[in-house]
Amino acid sequence: MTEKEVKILMTKYLNGTISTKEEKLLEKFDASLILKNEHSVFKTDNHKKRLGKKLFKKIRQKQDGRSVTPWFKIAASIAIIINLGFLTYYGIISQEKEPITITQITETTEWGKRMDFTLSDGTRIKLNSGSTISFPEKFIGNTREVTLIGEAFFNVAKNPDKPFIIKSGDLCTTVLGTSFNINAYPKSDDISVTVATGKVHIGAKKSMVYLHPNEQGVFHKKSDSISKNDVDTNSLINWQKGLLKFNDITVKEALGILEKWYGVNFVIHDDQPFDCHITASFDNETLSNVLESITYVKKDLSFNPLKNNTILIKGKCRDNNQ
Repeated sequence: MTEKEVKILMTKYLNGTISTKEEKLLEKFDASLILKNEHSVFKTDNHKKRLGKKLFKKIRQKQDGRSVTPWFKIAASIAIIINLGFLTYYGIISQEKEPITITQITETTEWGKRMDFTLSDGTRIKLNSGSTISFPEKFIGNTREVTLIGEAFFNVAKNPDKPFIIKSGDLCTTVLGTSFNINAYPKSDDISVTVATGKVHIGAKKSMVYLHPNEQGVFHKKSDSISKNDVDTNSLINWQKGLLKFNDITVKEALGILEKWYGVNFVIHDDQPFDCHITASFDNETLSNVLESITYVKKDLSFNPLKNNTILIKGKCRDNNQ
């Protein structure tokens, strides 16, 4: 069966015109192929919402009739595509008379702070500074879903029957059990997913890719596209170990990293570009030691602490060959 035929069957399924024979054919395909045809099935967001209501109606009809086990895979896949909240979705298809209420937990780290915690399924998470993650107190149903703003490293507990889904803006990351890093700060133009172990699927409205160890997928917000490249995983997830590394970057870029790392704000005197380069490595060092090291190699720079975690930086930035 071609992708075009799958798209036609999916449209007929949502419109309620699919035959029993055609429905059995559609049940043979998993969410990845259905997701691949999403952009050509839904015309507008309103169209997607209307089909969502029809899906709910079909869920109730199926629940009152025969077993939903094979059919559930299609319904769950389409529900994820339509971006329906999973707890609401599960409450509707639950065997219980009343919807199941699960407490939603939100953890937030201030700039300069980090947090370690474990979810109910055993998944371990390290949340970087200036980040927020939301997750249910207990995972129910056929998926494990969380929402991330900022950066976090995930070590997902394996469960082939319950995919782990992380929503970061318009990007959706799906895994069964693996370890990876997501950088999804709101002010950034990109969202990056870097895989340490296992296999990760990331998808947006117009594209989707699979990532393996030492690969990074980058979702470009403006173009709504995803690129993939090989990376040195260790250099990208050092933050969880407290390792701060500058590899031939400009001092201005380094200052931006230090602001997030230590929760401070740098004010540049006379609006200097600070485009000279720096290479350095720090292992759980204090901010004062880091700044002292920078002024040691960039002797024309000086840092003056002000109020409210603000630091004034003065002088000129020169590379060694200048």
